[in-house]
Amino acid sequence: MCLVGLMLWLAGAGWVLGEEAGRLALNLSNEGRHEAAATEYRRLALAVADPIAAGQWYWWAAHEYARGRQVEASNRMLDRAEDAAPLALNMPVAWLRAENASVAGDWAAARFHYDSLRLAADAESLHETALRGAAAARLREGDADGARQTLAGDGPELVAAREAMAKYAGRRDKKPWVGGVLGLVPGLGYVYSGEYASATRSLILNSLFIWGMVEAADRDLWGVFAVVTFAEMTWYSGSIYGGIDAAHRHNARRLNETATVVRGSGRAAPDMAAWPLVTLHFQY
Repeated sequence: MCLVGLMLWLAGAGWVLGEEAGRLALNLSNEGRHEAAATEYRRLALAVADPIAAGQWYWWAAHEYARGRQVEASNRMLDRAEDAAPLALNMPVAWLRAENASVAGDWAAARFHYDSLRLAADAESLHETALRGAAAARLREGDADGARQTLAGDGPELVAAREAMAKYAGRRDKKPWVGGVLGLVPGLGYVYSGEYASATRSLILNSLFIWGMVEAADRDLWGVFAVVTFAEMTWYSGSIYGGIDAAHRHNARRLNETATVVRGSGRAAPDMAAWPLVTLHFQY
């Protein structure tokens, strides 16, 4: 019994010492030196004997890499956290993997991990975060119907998200090829996508170039005519391609605005009051 008690005391003491040493990493993080903080957390994970403590230190290393936008390094640390403490950090690992995938634009992976988090979530606020994240990922994948189904049937806090999805589904994306064809008439391709300032600018400049061509021809200034004609042809072709690009921009804006509403303003985050233990809480 004494031997067992001594072993438990030593394990606890090791975690406390690790906690004290971890404050260096915490200070580095507060200074914005996330890579250095991650390195310090990795050192702590390698030094501690308790596998669950090691897993938590690896998770904090992953979190620091993620804050420094080093997604691949963050995911490697999450692999180590799972290897060290299988199943002990399900929710924090799923959340951080989902966030990393979102930053990387890997929406299929983000959807998978948010769905995993939704199934594992033990708090209503965390469930909502996962639900919103999964719906937004499906939307960005191009699966608007799947996003609507993900949001269907849940509580009143998702009314705005459902309304945004209904509005998105009720309108169609602009067709880039239509914008290009309409761009044959200077400015009309921009009008098609709602970019009225660009349309006005395109119309005025094309008109000025054409006027310059006519004036140069009337005065037999053929050198000037050639230069102005080249400028007009360049600008005119730009009107066509501009109509195509405007349609793409319109679609991207519509998608981003809807996805922002679906995600909402609240986010899950590690609870620093519980540090160095890894727990998630909801914040606005």
